[in-house]
Amino acid sequence: MLPIRFHLVPCKSFLEILIRKYFTINDIINGFFIALLLSNTIFLTLFDNIFLNFISPFLAIYGFYKLFEFNKIKFFYTGFFVGILWFYWVSFSLIYYNLSFLIPLEILIFGIVYGLIFLICGAFKNKLIRAILLLSISYFYPFNFNWLNLELTLLSGIFEPSLRGLGSVFCFILFFYYLKKYKYLASIFLLFALQIEEKEPNFLPFKTDITNTQISQFIKWDPAYKDLHINEALKMIDDSIKNGYKFVILPENAFVVYLNLEDELIDVLKEKSNKITILTGALTYEKDFQYNSSYLFKDGAISRFDKFELVPFGEEIPLPKFLTNIINDIFFDGAMDFKKAKSYSEYEVDTILIRNAICYEATRAKTYEGSPKFIVAISNNGWFTPSTEPNLQRMLIKYYSTKHGTTIYHSANGSKSEVITPKRLWIKEFLGFIKI
Repeated sequence: MLPIRFHLVPCKSFLEILIRKYFTINDIINGFFIALLLSNTIFLTLFDNIFLNFISPFLAIYGFYKLFEFNKIKFFYTGFFVGILWFYWVSFSLIYYNLSFLIPLEILIFGIVYGLIFLICGAFKNKLIRAILLLSISYFYPFNFNWLNLELTLLSGIFEPSLRGLGSVFCFILFFYYLKKYKYLASIFLLFALQIEEKEPNFLPFKTDITNTQISQFIKWDPAYKDLHINEALKMIDDSIKNGYKFVILPENAFVVYLNLEDELIDVLKEKSNKITILTGALTYEKDFQYNSSYLFKDGAISRFDKFELVPFGEEIPLPKFLTNIINDIFFDGAMDFKKAKSYSEYEVDTILIRNAICYEATRAKTYEGSPKFIVAISNNGWFTPSTEPNLQRMLIKYYSTKHGTTIYHSANGSKSEVITPKRLWIKEFLGFIKI
């Protein structure tokens, strides 16, 4: 009988094999490059340049084309860098909780989570399955959050930012791979991806003032600045009255108080509302719960509309209660989650029906159910500026505006306030640019 020999592989050799297989520089570089192509629209639209807007979707299409031929490891790295490029800014809010040291960890977590999501898509070698899974990413909401909508890659330029648009692009890529000698025929599918109609924007039939503030988050919640901020907000309202506006919109938490407990301030706002309708953001404290609310002052009366879509890990912890309590105690000084409304709210100004949205709600599909003509959205983007967060928020709002034909009047702190309307046909954008 021959003796049995055991060969032990040194730990160092095993690590070397692991590193060579999963952590090659080539895979990391390829993943980063494709992630950059798939994220280009977030950065290029910052310049508001007609040429850059035109080429943006083609860069993304090339990125998808290269992604489809990747192995699952490169898929992971693509998703890893996509997660970072789209959501690095989420970690910036930790600064205001004295948790800055956790910023790299939170950025890494976003990279790993979306890396794993892309890894699942790349685990199947069949390109059709990959296409279907990539299309579904936009409709997958881990912890009730997903601003990773790949249809946004077509928001600029000549294509339609929709499931039809992106699905047609994927059909083009698949047929380009499989037709071989007749690859050029695949271009037909790009015709189906084109934006062929434009929803006409609606505008409020009365003079509306969309105010803007640039208050740093470092002082916004400081009680020492409470009176200063209140006086500044009241001055904006007075200026709107002086300039003949019918309706004035102030940002989220323009009044950094529990407004329902501020009787004197409420009386002042009621008095001013006899001259102008006022919509402002503020907090509410009621029955041991706090709410993020919009307050409407009209004709001397007050109405309140609470937020119904809370920000995960910002306004609520979407985990079992015992874990929620632990996280709130450790990271948020024992603060409790916000309470939320059961659904969206609506109100009328001069018989015009308007749907209410507070920040995150303006980027959620539920808010646009029934395709309302008008939404008034208020935001505080001071938590994340300077970063690309306001631009990504704006892109998501414009995506839903295009999908539903809704006009959004958006008042913000920390970023610009504006009226957001459905995407115009690219040819009209070009002709408008030529006239300028």
